[in-house]
Amino acid sequence: MGRVFKSLTFQIIVTALLIVGISMAILSNRLIVGFQNELVNKESETLQAIGSQAVERWNRMYRELFNSYKFDRLSQTRQNELMNIFLSKSYYDYINVFKDNFPSVSIGYQISLFTPSLVYLTDASHNPLPKLTVALPLKAGTQTLGYLIVDRDMPQVLAPLQRVRFEAFKTSTVSIGLSGAATIVLLTFFLIRLLSLRRSVVRLKTNLDTRVPRGGGELGEISRVVADLAHSLKRSIEEAKETEALKTLGIFTTGIAHEVRNPLTSIKGYASLLEKKLQGRPEAKYIIPIRSEADRLEALVKDLLTFGRPSPVQPIEFDLQEFFASLGELMAEQFKDGHTTLDLQVPQVMVTWDARQTEQMFINLLQNAIQSMQDKEDGAVTVTAKTDADRVIVEVRDVGVGIKNEDRPKMFTPFFTTKEHGTGLGLPISQKIASFHNGVITYESTEGAGTTFTVNMQRIIDPGV
Repeated sequence: MGRVFKSLTFQIIVTALLIVGISMAILSNRLIVGFQNELVNKESETLQAIGSQAVERWNRMYRELFNSYKFDRLSQTRQNELMNIFLSKSYYDYINVFKDNFPSVSIGYQISLFTPSLVYLTDASHNPLPKLTVALPLKAGTQTLGYLIVDRDMPQVLAPLQRVRFEAFKTSTVSIGLSGAATIVLLTFFLIRLLSLRRSVVRLKTNLDTRVPRGGGELGEISRVVADLAHSLKRSIEEAKETEALKTLGIFTTGIAHEVRNPLTSIKGYASLLEKKLQGRPEAKYIIPIRSEADRLEALVKDLLTFGRPSPVQPIEFDLQEFFASLGELMAEQFKDGHTTLDLQVPQVMVTWDARQTEQMFINLLQNAIQSMQDKEDGAVTVTAKTDADRVIVEVRDVGVGIKNEDRPKMFTPFFTTKEHGTGLGLPISQKIASFHNGVITYESTEGAGTTFTVNMQRIIDPGV
């Protein structure tokens, strides 16, 4: 039995039924109160209308007296004397006759000029029942002399309410039953979705690839959040593994590069000596591939050292427009050999970056763009730049072959390359340089139509960080 009470399903159903019951009770009470207020408001309007007739009579009496004795020329004391003489008795007589037209209503007035106390003209005013009362001012010009009182016993006013109470009780009882049934049906569907979500969350503890059921409403939002959290956690775990792997790889490649550098230097030195000794002889042709492969191996060693042990960032301030203009001149021969043009659309933007590292990063991106269009005769590389708050966004866009779908997840993976003589370290090194500048490199590509690499970096890098 304890498990039943602790069950979320049981708790939700009981809570829902309590809410429905309490809600319907409150609704029924509000309907009765609303009906009661309507009765009171209508009766108040009736009493107001009755009182308005008596007030209008007072106003006419006062105006006639005012005009007859020209009150505007008399002192206030004289005016009070005249009103006491002519209005006190006549208004009392009028009210005494007037009340006979409304036997269920109590009428009275209180005018301090005539009498200090409230004057009721019916015995009904002395009964102890609660009353609905309307008080209307009796004025002499702008001065309020007293009030006309019109009231009625509340039990008489609320008599029609008693007839509807039983009907309201029956209606609310039926409504509670129907609403309870509908609530249970809706809760059943809700609980099915909730339990399905719960099962998925439990499975996520052992398998982050578990599919989380989607849907609309709040549960759908919760499902999406849970799925996003699971995806983020999986990605974080993978990134942590990748970071650790890259760290290990960096240490390994740095060691290998150091071990290769010394014998490589010797190979290049001996190749130079042999080239001099064999100058003019047929055997000299064999020195060319040795030097070529040694140079390629030296470039690989350089990339390995850059990837495994990058230099500290040394930011300086420079103009991005001048930077790309100089870079275009530096790579002019590569663009010419690749039958490619460079279109610079870079405004004057002062940045504080490591000039040497950013030069290496953009050279890698521009070389990739040139190589992607090597089969085109009129290829173009477009470089654009813009600022966004404290960020600078640079796009390098080509119209080359694009990136194959199966290659996209591996673009920033060390040693992955689609080039015949590539090292597969250009993009990983570029991404690392971007990260040193509080930035990231992303790309969009359409196979056969070209690729756009986007570099988003902080505009000013603090040299002390």
